Order: sequence, then structure tokens, then C-alpha cells
Amino acid sequence: MDFDPELIRRAQMLLTLDHSLTQVKEILLRENYPSDQVYGLIEATEEVLNYFTPPVACDDDTIAIDIRHSNKVKDPNPSPDILVNKVSGKIELLTPHLQETWRVANEIRKTLKCQYR
Repeated sequence: MDFDPELIRRAQMLLTLDHSLTQVKEILLRENYPSDQVYGLIEATEEVLNYFTPPVACDDDTIAIDIRHSNKVKDPNPSPDILVNKVSGKIELLTPHLQETWRVANEIRKTLKCQYR
């Protein structure tokens, strides 16, 4: 399904403002975005989020992202795969040998590029 770019931008903005996915869905429906696209976008977002563990703040300026890899052994003390500096937007890959790390890093770069314009 192709999503309206304006719908995606609005959803990203709402999520950035710390709204839950349920709240984002309700707001988008109230704003008369097509319901099939709203439900599809929320479902796709939930599916993608199932691959990630919640980001961990290393310090005030850094976010650590641990990706749930299909071939990675469950570790009780997970180590991050990516570090993102919130101030500069610099991305550091801690597991560059894993394909998923590159995929996620590229998506983060695309998002940051839009936000830093």
C-alpha cells in the first residue's frame, strides 16, 4: 500500500511529540485521513517496532538502539547496535557486520536528514 506522504509526516510529528500509537491513530482519523491508510500505517509501525528493544539513553545527548536480530542470542544485558547523538545527528554503528544494523542506520539517516533541513 502506498501511503500519503503528508499522512506519514503528520504521524511522525505526533510520535515525536510523545503521543502513543493509539493516540496517533485517533488523531489522524479525526483529521480525516483515509482510514485504510491510517490503519495500515499504524499496523506497519507496530510490526516494525516489534523488531526493536526500547532505546536506552546513554547520556543526555546520546540514544543507544539495540536491534532484535533473528540470529542473535537472547542476552539478558543487551548491548546497543547503534548510538545516535541527539545534538549533532552523528550515528555510530557498534555492530557494522550485521545487515540489520545498516538498514536501521539508513532509515535513521533519512529521518534525521528531513529533521535537520
